[in-house]
Amino acid sequence: MKAQRAIRICIAIAFMLICNYKSFSQFIFAEVGVDGLTCSQCSRSVEMSLMKLDFVINVKMDLESTVGKIIFKQGTEIDFNKIAKAIADAGFSIRFLKAVYSFNNEDGTVNVKLVNVNHPFYILKEDGKKLSDAKQLQFLGKEFMSNKEFGKWKKTIKEHFGDMKKDAYYITIEN
Repeated sequence: MKAQRAIRICIAIAFMLICNYKSFSQFIFAEVGVDGLTCSQCSRSVEMSLMKLDFVINVKMDLESTVGKIIFKQGTEIDFNKIAKAIADAGFSIRFLKAVYSFNNEDGTVNVKLVNVNHPFYILKEDGKKLSDAKQLQFLGKEFMSNKEFGKWKKTIKEHFGDMKKDAYYITIEN
């Protein structure tokens, strides 16, 4: 019951953030699936590791689903590699990393510059999906998903962009 209530509160907070910051292009929050969480101490360890990041304002872990919600500080540079490292340093691995980004791009083109990030983004964009409003982005890469899942994406990434660049993020749009 507590876990369901926490999830509802996180969703309400996320909705309010999306409504309040819709006009700004920025990352709003991330959702991370963490493998290996078995107890409340595990969850707390991941939570505390993520809270040390200067661009994180809040983290709520759900032990039942082993998913955490990370709320970002407005206007700060976000380093998703640091999120992956913080989770690995706590002794766990990432099953998935998704983030909600509020696009302020009325023409819907793929040629957008994501703000408050420290690396270039390569977007696997499906035809017909406009890059406006809030979108959930799935991060693709061995540090952001299981090896099995990454194996499914690796060929597609290579077909679209060639060899993966070390200092870049590869993402797909989920909604």
